[in-house]
Amino acid sequence: MKKTICLILSVLVLAFAIGECAIADGTVSEKIGIIGAMEEEVNSLKEALTESEITVIASMAFCEGKLDGVDVVVVQCGMGKVNAGICAHTLIHHFGCTRIINTGVAGSLDNRINIGDFVISVDACQHDFDVEAIGFEKGEIPYTGLSAFPADEAMRKKAAEAVHKAAPGVQVFEGRICSGDQFISSREQKEAITSAFGGLCCEMEGGAIAQACYLSDTPFVIIRAISDKADDSEEMNYELFKKEAAEHCASVVRYMITHH
Repeated sequence: MKKTICLILSVLVLAFAIGECAIADGTVSEKIGIIGAMEEEVNSLKEALTESEITVIASMAFCEGKLDGVDVVVVQCGMGKVNAGICAHTLIHHFGCTRIINTGVAGSLDNRINIGDFVISVDACQHDFDVEAIGFEKGEIPYTGLSAFPADEAMRKKAAEAVHKAAPGVQVFEGRICSGDQFISSREQKEAITSAFGGLCCEMEGGAIAQACYLSDTPFVIIRAISDKADDSEEMNYELFKKEAAEHCASVVRYMITHH
């Protein structure tokens, strides 16, 4: 019995020592989860993967491999907060992702931001979450004490740098991203969101990803290319924009992961 206990203790000590050495020499493995809601937002990243394999969980195809030599899992989560939350949780707890990047398109809530500009999350909230009737603030997620979940500061800075380097000539803004299970298209809807939450842009996934990452103590950042003006004063060719935005987003993500 004593020999067995000693053997177990020796194995634990050895495992701990190996872990400490790995930390000391910087070899702790990192795996980055990359989420996009739509096919166009992740296709070029998937195509750039090497040593890749696909695992389907909850009807989502998780593409695991190396992107420019970095271990990543790239996935299209589909639209909406439920899909996004499930996706983020799966990346963290099934695939062991240590950081999460959410990339894609959003609508502007601030008229300073032009079509094609980028917004990087300082934090993210859920503008359609409302349990004020039972004593919580509008948008507050019960029992967390928060209505907006903060993005990782180092990832934010790297994302802003990546936009400047990988998409020169494009403006980058940092601020709150507002999410909800609604496609926001009218000026009245946008004004209601900014009145309640502030925010620079609105979309349908980031707030749920932010909450899932917060609950799992996992750093994240949300990167959004803007598809319209806040006051609807400019129109765009959406099909053309999607292609251009996807290219810019992919370039920004690749710069981020190779310069982390």
